[in-house]
Amino acid sequence: MTIPEELRGPNAHGQARWWAQLGFRTGEAASLGWMTKRNGWAITEAGVRALDDFQGTELYRELARQYRARRLPPKPQPGRPGPTPPPDPTPAAFEQFQQNLEYARQLVDGGRSLERLAVGSFDVTDLYRAAWTQAVAALDHWVTREIVDRAVALALTPGVPRPPKFNNLSIPVELFERVHHHDEPLGESFRAHLERHFSFMTFQNPEKIKEGLAHVSTVNLWVKVAEVLTGQDARSPISADGVRTRLREIAWRRNNIAHTADHDPERPGQKTPITAAEAEATIEWLETMAIAIQLALGDPFPAMTPDTAGELRAAPLTVEAEPATGPRGKRTWDEPSFLQAVEQYCPDDVRDTLLAVYRHAESHPSFHEYYFGEGEYPSVTAWFNLGSDKASVWSVYTGPAKSVLAVNFGSIRNHGASRERMTRLAERLGALPGAARLRDQLESAGYAKYPSFQPAALARPEYREIIIAALNEFLTGEPLH
Repeated sequence: MTIPEELRGPNAHGQARWWAQLGFRTGEAASLGWMTKRNGWAITEAGVRALDDFQGTELYRELARQYRARRLPPKPQPGRPGPTPPPDPTPAAFEQFQQNLEYARQLVDGGRSLERLAVGSFDVTDLYRAAWTQAVAALDHWVTREIVDRAVALALTPGVPRPPKFNNLSIPVELFERVHHHDEPLGESFRAHLERHFSFMTFQNPEKIKEGLAHVSTVNLWVKVAEVLTGQDARSPISADGVRTRLREIAWRRNNIAHTADHDPERPGQKTPITAAEAEATIEWLETMAIAIQLALGDPFPAMTPDTAGELRAAPLTVEAEPATGPRGKRTWDEPSFLQAVEQYCPDDVRDTLLAVYRHAESHPSFHEYYFGEGEYPSVTAWFNLGSDKASVWSVYTGPAKSVLAVNFGSIRNHGASRERMTRLAERLGALPGAARLRDQLESAGYAKYPSFQPAALARPEYREIIIAALNEFLTGEPLH
């Protein structure tokens, strides 16, 4: 199609008007689920229905209406308590995020142009590093605004269920008095307080992002984001830990650029190489992930159920969660070190089983928390809600000699699991190699044991299926048929 002359000119930010608008509107369409932008653009079934339902320019109007209704924070209206504020010149959070990403893309385009001109007076690839840093800063800023916007929307909607972390937010007495005694608008005062509160935090690594968004949503963030991304391109499935790993790598590179000028640790005195394609792929992935986060969070008023209301409290760090590893070199591990250890120490078939059990945990409705151990080698324990209490149900211990899966019968017994449920779990796991007498051994010990399943019991796909089916049955509390 022919682009009119007035739309080919630059806007206030130096971007071609039609291209900037296309980026914003497609981003909005993607955040409503009308299209996807992962690994190339694609239209969804909802987008096809929208094309059928809204002809011509009506499609654009409906896009704007739905996006404003579902994604933008509510504003006081004339005739309601409190003064009507003047129009807000600040772009909406996601629109500003896209603008900031567009600045990063311009840096990449500028670098490409200078490379073609063979400019040698400075390191052109520094423009790609600047673009990388700009894109991560854009994500950080967007997450902050998303938290604040959603929190204000919750505050202005009495009766809507709130996440526990939202209810536990502290506010100054001064703010309470201004609203309660001096009729200052709640939204305006609360927003200013939240902006100050969250301005001291950074949202670049996955743990901090999940922690921040837990103030406004109870969704199991990275599991849901992985489901959204996989649904957008089933040819490239991704797991929750895969999303977190990619984001950590991007944040780590940003920190290396910002704090060491991107020095290469393997080549002293030189920078780590970077290309325009790498910077561009990072920008695209951060935009795609932000859209997936919006879809995962849903509309600003997420529904909560009694089953999920307590899942955001910290897991109790009892002695049961401590790893059974040696006393030397004690340190606190984390997800990246655990995943690296599984890759390093496990044969492929054992690795696949341990990762399947690990990923199954946080996808289960009763999942509560991972606890990473402090032993000589990385370990992880998964905590679940058992109905009346929380318990560490299983642990994975890694090491050069072998890696094992321990099922913590002693913990689940002490935290309310019925004997019937434990017996069924023991019977199901008894089908694994070397576990034929598991039930008898547990019965004789009053289920106060923590049996470990060795690599031979983890090394085949059918063993993986037995373990996950047994855990599903136990966590659900209902026998399989």
